[in-house]
Amino acid sequence: MSTAPTRERRSRPEARCPLRPDEVCNLCQLDVTGPQDCGLVYLVMSDPDQRVEWGERRRAAR
Repeated sequence: MSTAPTRERRSRPEARCPLRPDEVCNLCQLDVTGPQDCGLVYLVMSDPDQRVEWGERRRAAR
């Protein structure tokens, strides 16, 4: 009796939220496909003051 070769299933890597690096991007909005088109990420990264604050919090968390 021969057995069929088993194939390993490969999963796609889960995108991490850039604003909450410990969390997976949970696609908070219906039309979002990941962090690359997330409105919240866009707002934080396009505002210089928020971007500086985000960077400081990220460094403090490390």
